Amino acid sequence: MVYSDYAYEGGDDEVTSAKKDMAQYVASKSMITVKAAIAVVNDQGHILLQERADDGLWYMPLGVMKPGEMLEDTAYRELWEETGLTAEEMKFERLLSGPEFKRDYPSGDEEYYVIGVFRAQGVLYSELNYSSMQEGPMRFFALNEIPKLSPVTARVLSDYLDLTELN
Repeated sequence: MVYSDYAYEGGDDEVTSAKKDMAQYVASKSMITVKAAIAVVNDQGHILLQERADDGLWYMPLGVMKPGEMLEDTAYRELWEETGLTAEEMKFERLLSGPEFKRDYPSGDEEYYVIGVFRAQGVLYSELNYSSMQEGPMRFFALNEIPKLSPVTARVLSDYLDLTELN
């Protein structure tokens, strides 16, 4: 039952007061979401990004871990769901978290991401399946041609590039 649906045996002022009292306990919450980000790099050192239809920004393949799922399995699943690609191996690169991985919602809720960054290895690029895309178009970009990224992808990619050579 949502507190706004609460049946109260009083006048309108008392209902408003009761809602305000209850709102302090339910108005906002903080959540922690575990995600896997996947770097797919081709033989030329270009990185695969996908454009989102809703905001026009570009993203690395990234998705939420399901209950009971291993983070590495999340990476394999999200790579397939978002790109149609499969990888022979997911090389774990780093775990990212912190205030720069926070999303604020208009309701006052906060979501903090903990992101495992993986590099897909042994990818068959000929498998790129545009019909399986969940979002918009995807393509490989040279590092000097990177388009406007989502804030999370920008931070993940920056950190990833600091850790490893793409070739």
